[in-house]
Amino acid sequence: MRTKRHSFTSISLSLLMLSTAFGGNALPAFADSVGKASSSASSVDSKSDSTATAVAPEPVLHPLDPMTKLELADNVRILKESGKFGTNVSLVSLTLLEPEKEVTLNYKPGDPIRRKSIAVLYGIDTNETHEVITDLNNKQVISDVLRKRVQPMQLEEDTPLGIELLKNNQAWMKGLERRGIKDMENVHMEMFVVGSPVNINNPDNDRLLRGYPYYRVVGHNSFGEPIEGLSAVVNLTKKTCDIRDSKDIIPLAGTSSNYFDPTNVGKLRAPCKPLLTTQPEGPSFTLDGHEVRWQKWRFRYELDSREGLVLHCIGYEDEGKLRPILHRLGVSEVSVPYGAPGFDWVWRSPIDEGEYGLGRLTTTLRPGHEIPNHAKTIDVPYANSVGTIKIKPAGLAIWEQDGGILWEHHDDDADKTLTRRGRQLVIAHMFTLGNYDYFSQYFFNQDGSIDVKVTLNGDVLAQGVKLKECEVCSQEPDEEGNILPKGVERYGTLMAPNIVGINHQHFFCFRMDFDVDGVKNNVYELNVRPINESRGHLEQNTFVLERSLLRREEDAARDLNEVQSRCWKVVNKNVSSYLGHPPGYLIQPGSNAYPYSHPDSYNRKRAGFLRHHFWTTKYKHDEMFAGGDYPTSSAGGEGLPEWISADSIDNEDLVCWYTVGITHAPRVEDWPVMPSTSMGFKIMPEAFFKRNPALDLPEAAAPALPAEPKQSKTLKKTREQKRSKEQKTNKSAEAR
Repeated sequence: MRTKRHSFTSISLSLLMLSTAFGGNALPAFADSVGKASSSASSVDSKSDSTATAVAPEPVLHPLDPMTKLELADNVRILKESGKFGTNVSLVSLTLLEPEKEVTLNYKPGDPIRRKSIAVLYGIDTNETHEVITDLNNKQVISDVLRKRVQPMQLEEDTPLGIELLKNNQAWMKGLERRGIKDMENVHMEMFVVGSPVNINNPDNDRLLRGYPYYRVVGHNSFGEPIEGLSAVVNLTKKTCDIRDSKDIIPLAGTSSNYFDPTNVGKLRAPCKPLLTTQPEGPSFTLDGHEVRWQKWRFRYELDSREGLVLHCIGYEDEGKLRPILHRLGVSEVSVPYGAPGFDWVWRSPIDEGEYGLGRLTTTLRPGHEIPNHAKTIDVPYANSVGTIKIKPAGLAIWEQDGGILWEHHDDDADKTLTRRGRQLVIAHMFTLGNYDYFSQYFFNQDGSIDVKVTLNGDVLAQGVKLKECEVCSQEPDEEGNILPKGVERYGTLMAPNIVGINHQHFFCFRMDFDVDGVKNNVYELNVRPINESRGHLEQNTFVLERSLLRREEDAARDLNEVQSRCWKVVNKNVSSYLGHPPGYLIQPGSNAYPYSHPDSYNRKRAGFLRHHFWTTKYKHDEMFAGGDYPTSSAGGEGLPEWISADSIDNEDLVCWYTVGITHAPRVEDWPVMPSTSMGFKIMPEAFFKRNPALDLPEAAAPALPAEPKQSKTLKKTREQKRSKEQKTNKSAEAR
């Protein structure tokens, strides 16, 4: 059985940032006082964000509509007037409390809409975390629950507080001086939440940060020159610092890693000729509030402060009826384990979503850069750390793009080729967490499938070393042909002089609340197996697709099997079917990875969902986050492994969890900024339709031929003479 708790669900376009412990405008002034040192991991308020000056009423059209600017402003006022939010209290998040699923499913346009919100508040003086629920219709607080011995995600004021403590710490400043650095002016600080509790003694559950310095001239790349061997564990509750200063001085890598400087980049290549995409009649999709309609697809969207981009109520219009597929789709948790040992690396396995918040770190999407020029951008309102309502410009984007060949066949006998070129609808969100920039995208296809994709960008997290030439590549292979890594390159790659990129992995766990043609579903595992053992030569090529019904949660924790082309299928056996096949949708894996951390390590305990690639659970309203509600400073054990039991999942409301990963063994070409790389999977129909649903696409009109460019008379005469000469040559050859 599972214990019931308040849901830390964030159904809102509001990226609810964090409130100051100093009240009013004290935090910006305090932040300025600590010089240029900063932590990009906690930089949630952007200079491009604007204050919402006019808070006018906005219509709420659906129970899942995110909080409006007026609701945000009213909620902040209610929290202040009730004494819940003010001086020495931080507003970690403020989001719509998602209604029970039945409310959403039974809602009809025009029905009254009840609205509740949940605020996560952290008391700096008390070191307490509260969840406060507000009735937005009656404008009053209805619940205040203390969550004991938990730490919320990183707060905006954590970084300036931590840096100020380090600036006033003699051991820290002495460590910088030993490395030739006199002050913090050109020091970039990465202030991480403590993460894995390895090497940490924290019996009082104090609020802790880990601090790591990088040398950078103001305006340069922040991650090119790690100040290796100097680190700190900062106790924000007790205002103390534990400094680790290695006696061994590692030289700085130098400024060649600063790709912000054109002189380091060098001469640029000739640019490509213009490539333009235009929609003279406008886009084919329509937006009605937060609902999107396009090519028979229909869904709702929001940008959540913790999960980032989340989609709701995904359905497809088939034979005049809207058929439900997914009730909710989003990222449930992210884990990025690093593979190097030692005090400064063994703890590095951030639980990015729960510790920092994907939506809080949203990056503005720029047409012609992250997104196409013709993309529709969507601004995002949020309440910042002091309760001011602000706007994140272009936090989301949606656009159409060419999808390549959707289907084609050439028939020789008919001497005919039929082709339909596809189009895709893309909705996207980008967030920056320290050295990495993640681009999250969902692609809706005209064949009823959805591609889920995460693109990784940014800087490889580097380790400073003394080495300037690779020692691994200079080795001779052993008798079996193997070359074993050694020394400082044992756990990474020398990418530049004095710089090793550490081996690491990225894992994204997606939560998929399926409602295929209704709420009650079943899940099958599909495996391909050869059956040619001990058979005659006419049957030695045979293989079959086997289907296994997963009946209980504990049986539905499964791993990939590439040899058997394993995938999973969610079906509805309660509705009439075509040809006897129950309508369903496949979860089709793409390339993936297996975690390498030891199962008993804190890294694996805190990201328990990595035990298996695929899980299925019976729907529970408050089971949202695969790594637990509050993974910050947690020793692990919460989340998916805790929820799994002998509960039946046979013909029940099901939630599937799928983790996609990538292993990054850095290359020289990944420095100083890595080329983009992607991972993902596909959600595709299987017997959901009676035929190829893209068969009804009209044939594309033939494109107009571009006008022939004007030629000078001299050039035209030269080309005519050349053609005449070629014709004479061909005639002479034929005569011979």
